[in-house]
Amino acid sequence: MANNQRFAVDKIKVNGDPRISHLTAYLNGYTYGYLFSPASTTVAKRGTVFLVHGFPDISMGWRYQIPFLTSLGLDVVAPDSIGYGRTDAPAFKLQDYSYKRAAADIAELCRQMGLSRIILGGHDWGGSIVYRVAQYCPSLIFAVFSICTPYSPPIEKYEPLDILIEKRLPNFGYQAHFASGEIEEVVKSKAEIRNFLSNLFGARTTDTKEFAFDANKGLDLAKQSRMGKSKLLDDDELDYYVNEYARHGVYGPLNWYRSREVNYMNEWRDFFQSGKNVGPQAQEKMKLKQEVLYVLAKKDQALKPFMAAKMEERIPKLTRGEVDAGHWALWERPEECNRIIGAWLDEKVFPHLSRESKL
Repeated sequence: MANNQRFAVDKIKVNGDPRISHLTAYLNGYTYGYLFSPASTTVAKRGTVFLVHGFPDISMGWRYQIPFLTSLGLDVVAPDSIGYGRTDAPAFKLQDYSYKRAAADIAELCRQMGLSRIILGGHDWGGSIVYRVAQYCPSLIFAVFSICTPYSPPIEKYEPLDILIEKRLPNFGYQAHFASGEIEEVVKSKAEIRNFLSNLFGARTTDTKEFAFDANKGLDLAKQSRMGKSKLLDDDELDYYVNEYARHGVYGPLNWYRSREVNYMNEWRDFFQSGKNVGPQAQEKMKLKQEVLYVLAKKDQALKPFMAAKMEERIPKLTRGEVDAGHWALWERPEECNRIIGAWLDEKVFPHLSRESKL
C-alpha cells in the first residue's frame, strides 16, 4: 500500500456511520456504552485494540483513528469511561472513578468478549488509565500506547494536589479548578455545555478573540459565556458531544479530578503495603514490561515534555514519538498520529503476536 494511502485520514461520521456499532455491556455493577468497529475484511485479522478517551472527550474522540486501526486488521473497542456519554455516572462514589476500577471494568469487558490479550491505547486521562491497566492486568495487556500523557508511577507517600501544583506542576493548576465544584454549578443547560466544550476544545471568545482556558488557572467562566466555534469539530460533531454530555452533565467527568486520594490509597495497598512488594520488589512491579509508545504533543499546555524525561527508567521497551500539536493532537494532526501509531505497531507489536494469540 502506498504510504500516502495508508495514512490518509478516513474519519468516522458521528451520525449513521455503518462502520461502527453503539453497544452496551454490564460491567461490575454499571452499564457501559462503547463503540465497536470490526477489522477490515480485506486484511488478515490481527487482534483487538481498546481505546480510552480523556477529558472532556468521549469514545467518539477516536473518530480519526478507528478506520485506520481497522484497516490494519484490528477490531476496535472504544468505551465511554465512567461518568461520560452512554456509560453510567455515579455521583458520590469516587472509588468508581479510580484506575483500579477502570482496570477491573476493562478486564470484565474482555472476559465477556472472549478476549485474553489486547492492545490498549489512551489519550489524556485515558493515557493515565492505560498505564495503570497494564500494571493491574499485565497478562491481559499485550502493548500500550498513550497520546500526550506521560507515565507517572504509583507513589508511596501521598501529596495533595495543591502541594503538587505549588512545588512541581504549576501547569496542573487547572485540575484544582476542575475539582473545586464550581464548574458544574454553572454548566448545566445544553447551551452552557456547548460553551464549556467549545472552550476546552480551543475556541476563542467571539468579541475579544481570547482563549478562556489556562492550564495554570483553569477556566475563565465569565469569558466562557462568549465562546465562538472550535476549529477542531464540525457542527454535527459538536452537537453530538453536547447531546452525549447532556445525558449526565459534567459532574461525572469532573469526578476524575477528585480521585487523586482514592488512587493513592488503592495503589499504596497494591504496590507498597504488602511485604512482598517493598523496596526493590515494589520498584520492579511498577515497571511496565509491555511494548509502550508515548507520543508527545509539543504544544500541549498541560502535559509538558519535562514530565516524560524519566520514562525509560520505568518502561524498558519504550518508543517515543512527537507531533507538532496541542492537547487535541488526535484531531489536529490525525495523519501524523496514525503514522506514528502504525509504524510502532508494525515494528514493535505485530511481529511478536503469535498465530495462536487470542487478541
